[in-house]
Amino acid sequence: MIKKLFKKIFFRLYPSTKVIITPKGARWGNLLYFFLRAYLFEKQGKSLRVLYTNHMNDLLRFFPELNKYVIYEKEVKFFHEKDSTNTFYQIFNKDFTEQNINDFIKEHLLSSNFVQCFFRNHPKPKKEDITINIRRGDFFEKGNSSIYGYDQVAFIKHIFKNHLPKKKWNQINILSDDISWCKENFDFIKEYTSELNFPELNEDKIILSFLWVANSKNLILSNSTFSFWAAYISNYLYHSQENTYCPIFGSRRIENTALYQFNPKWNMIGDFNFNVT
Repeated sequence: MIKKLFKKIFFRLYPSTKVIITPKGARWGNLLYFFLRAYLFEKQGKSLRVLYTNHMNDLLRFFPELNKYVIYEKEVKFFHEKDSTNTFYQIFNKDFTEQNINDFIKEHLLSSNFVQCFFRNHPKPKKEDITINIRRGDFFEKGNSSIYGYDQVAFIKHIFKNHLPKKKWNQINILSDDISWCKENFDFIKEYTSELNFPELNEDKIILSFLWVANSKNLILSNSTFSFWAAYISNYLYHSQENTYCPIFGSRRIENTALYQFNPKWNMIGDFNFNVT
C-alpha cells in the first residue's frame, strides 16, 4: 500500500515514460494500434513505449521508423509506469481519429523505403478492380473459429449478390494467409469478373499481401486488424472509404460482437448471419 502511494506521488511529481506491456498474442494489426498510441502520446508531449516481443520483428524491419517507440525488457525501470490492462486502444473516434491515422501512416508507414519501392513498382489501382482480403490463420486454429469465425464463403457470395449485384469487375484480386483454401473455395467469383487473380507472392509474403490490399480503390475486408490497417492506407491514398466493405461482426468475446475499429464511412455489412461458421 505504501509502495503504491509512493509510486503515485512519484509519477505525479516526475512524469516519466509509460510502458505498454504488450500482450503475447498481439501481432501485426494489434501492434500497429499500440504504435499509433505511442505516436499520439508523442504528439501530446508525453512519452509512451511498447514493450518488445518477437512478433514485432517484421513490422520493425519493414517500418523502421517504429523502432523509436520500442522498449526492451532490460530497459524497463521501476519508475516506468506500466500499462498491463490489455486494452488494445482500437476504438475509432475514441482512441484515435481518422486524421490521427492518416498522420501516422504518412510519417511512419509510407515513409518506409520498402513501401515506397513497392508503390513505385506497382501500377496505381483501377476503379474497375476490387481486392478481397481473406484472413484465416489464428482465427480458424486452436478452436478460435468459435470466437472469430463465420462462413467466409457465404459472406463473399452475400456481398456480390446483395451489395454489388450489377457490378462486373475488370479484375478481382484475392489476398490471403491461406491462398490454397481460397483457390478451392472462391471459384464462383469468376462470374463477376473478367479475371480472377491470386497474386503470386514469394518472399516477404506478409508485407506484400498487406501492401497489395492497401493498393486498391475497392476493398472487401475480413474481421481482422490486418485487413483494417491495409484499408486505412488505401483510404488515405485513394479516398476509398465509401468503397470499403467490411463485416460488422468482430468477435464473440465482445458482448455485442460488433467491430469497433471500423471507419464509419465504410460499408458495414450487417444483413448477414454471422452465427454460422
